[in-house]
Amino acid sequence: MQKTLSQSLFQTLFIGIVIASLLIVGAVWRSASTLVVENIDHDVSLAEKVFDKVVADRQAVILSVSKVLSRSFDFRRAVGTENIPSIEAAFRSYAERLNTDIIALVSLDHKVVASHTPLFEVGQSLESSVALVVNQKESGLFVVNDYLVQLSLIRVEIPTLRYYMLIGVEFDDALLQELKQLVDAEIIISKTESNEILTTTLSTSEAQRVLAQKRDPSWVDVTFNDELTYFTRRVNIGATDRLPVNITLAVDTTSAFNAFSRIQITILVFCLAAMVIALAFSLVLAKNVTKPVSNLVKAVNRVASGSYGSTLDEPSKLREITELANAVDSMQANIKNRELDIRYQAEHDVLTGLFNRNYVENYFESEIKEKRALQVVAITVIGFRTINDLYGYSNGDNTLKALAQRLQRWPGISARLAGGEVLYISHESLNDEQLETLKHILEQPVESNLIAIPLKVAMAVLECPQDAFTSEELFRKMNIVTDEAIHSDKWCVRYRAELEDKYNRRLAITTELKRALASQQNELSMVYQPKIDLVTMKVCSMEALIRWNSSALGFVPPDEFITIAEQAGLIEQVTSWVMKQTISDLAYFREKGYDFTVAMNLSTQDIQNKVLLSNLVSLLTEKGLSPDALELEITESDLVADASLAIENLNELTARGFHFAIDDFGTGYSSLAYLKNLPVKTIKIDKSFILSLASDENDQQIVHTVLSLAAVFNLKVVAEGVEDLASLTILKDWGCDVAQGYYISRPLKLADLEEWLQNTPFGE
Repeated sequence: MQKTLSQSLFQTLFIGIVIASLLIVGAVWRSASTLVVENIDHDVSLAEKVFDKVVADRQAVILSVSKVLSRSFDFRRAVGTENIPSIEAAFRSYAERLNTDIIALVSLDHKVVASHTPLFEVGQSLESSVALVVNQKESGLFVVNDYLVQLSLIRVEIPTLRYYMLIGVEFDDALLQELKQLVDAEIIISKTESNEILTTTLSTSEAQRVLAQKRDPSWVDVTFNDELTYFTRRVNIGATDRLPVNITLAVDTTSAFNAFSRIQITILVFCLAAMVIALAFSLVLAKNVTKPVSNLVKAVNRVASGSYGSTLDEPSKLREITELANAVDSMQANIKNRELDIRYQAEHDVLTGLFNRNYVENYFESEIKEKRALQVVAITVIGFRTINDLYGYSNGDNTLKALAQRLQRWPGISARLAGGEVLYISHESLNDEQLETLKHILEQPVESNLIAIPLKVAMAVLECPQDAFTSEELFRKMNIVTDEAIHSDKWCVRYRAELEDKYNRRLAITTELKRALASQQNELSMVYQPKIDLVTMKVCSMEALIRWNSSALGFVPPDEFITIAEQAGLIEQVTSWVMKQTISDLAYFREKGYDFTVAMNLSTQDIQNKVLLSNLVSLLTEKGLSPDALELEITESDLVADASLAIENLNELTARGFHFAIDDFGTGYSSLAYLKNLPVKTIKIDKSFILSLASDENDQQIVHTVLSLAAVFNLKVVAEGVEDLASLTILKDWGCDVAQGYYISRPLKLADLEEWLQNTPFGE
């Protein structure tokens, strides 16, 4: 949901005021909280010191009075005569003065002689007396019968040391209440090991809860939880030695934090009042700002609706608003021109100035809707990427510009789709002669940067609406016809229904071949066609040929699916499968004792694939075969495509020991110019020259010429397509080396080939 400018200003100011207030409250809260905690810590520390001082002063009084008792003549005489009644009477008298009931006379062997306390029985051995004597201390704290007592040891010399007097104070409820009043803190005495409460000024459950708390309470705990309200500290009562009990002072922080809460409420009230005042001010400010802005928005909306003119009816008092209004006024003058530019860019190709695909789609749909007939000619520059690579992208762009200029001279509309693909659409259909004229004009060399760039185009023609009724259908069928024009080497192809069937067939073959290579390799198989040496008339080699019997498409001829595999990028997988199967079968023949070689076909892509060829070497090595057991056949057209690269790769493979043959020799266009440089040992005369050799004089002249040429270059010649004895005899008489054809044998599967080898007169 969108907000108004007034709302945005108010919200911004409100958020700023709230954040500032929160920062102030937070800072004050933190400072006050820290001050309160520091005061509480100071009170606890002071209580600890007062507690220690009170206990120490009480112990000093006891020691002072006890020394008077120990030096009394009557007491010393009673002790010396072991007058127990007199000793006990003296104990009662001094106990009232000292406000204590713990007085006992102990012998040097730490046995109780007389006692004025139920804690010590006459004849009892006192460990506390032993501890004081051993540690040479006059006083100490001990736990006796789960009571904490402070004992002082006074020597009684009569005249020599024979007895000790123990005088102590029990930390009972009365004493703790007295100490609580003095230190203004609760006192908890507990066992060191188990934290069991011995005595406390609190209730036992409250004392246990205080001891169990893990930290000092905060303002939040005291104010909201009402659970942790005590700051606790352990005290040591004027000694550095470890006490037999834990003495904990607990200071209640409720009153301190309540005062802190009152301070916070006061600060919060003031902050809220300040926020209300500030927000009222922000409302006034927002109103003064948003009113001229609202007027400006209304004016801009009028401009957006196409009503151009003055932006503001009356000048604004705000300089920024006035400047913005002037900017809008100056913008209006350019809006129309910019709209035209945007529309042009949306409908045209930036480079050539032709229409783009978006415009063509809309134009085609509107024309068909109006039932106007159209002829659509898709023009593709053959090898446009090669033009960019050879001459540079700048010259490639100039080529497209020149092509566009030539096309725009013809009546109709023209559009560029992508790369070197353009469309020509006309209401008047061009006949074949006119299309050829257009082709001739478009293929004139383009002069760019002192370079003459040759052009070659292919045309795909559709007559609409009979060939295509929608733009989607148009582009789909146009791609099919263009693909046919490029791959069939025809400069112009018109749409026919069978082309779509052919295209769908190519797609189906591509899909099924991928599946066969991936998971259904049993659909693929190898057959071998024997070759015979025309001198010995014995088998000397086999040509490995792949067959594919698809479960979905039936038998697919090799010439069909191999070409599609090359175009679809599947030829490497096909060749890999052929290599593995052929080398495996060759190893099998070697085990059977046959010495003939096997010829395997490679495509242009295979020759350029060094990884694939390395795998070929590895497979041969794995089967224990040498490269000379395998002959590699490359078609002449593959060699002509890139002679320098072919020669480089063939030389490298020849160095490894492979033998090469040029297949289909005689069907190329320029092989004779570089034949002397190729590292090949064999050429195969294409069967088109052999099938009618016995009766066709032209074929005889060609074959005789090829044999003579091979003799000049010292090349071995294989003639394929031998269908009759007469042709075989001619080839043998003319010096041909090897023959291959149906007269000798059809391509055979491995099992059938074994049987043929055993029964044929051409067998080894």
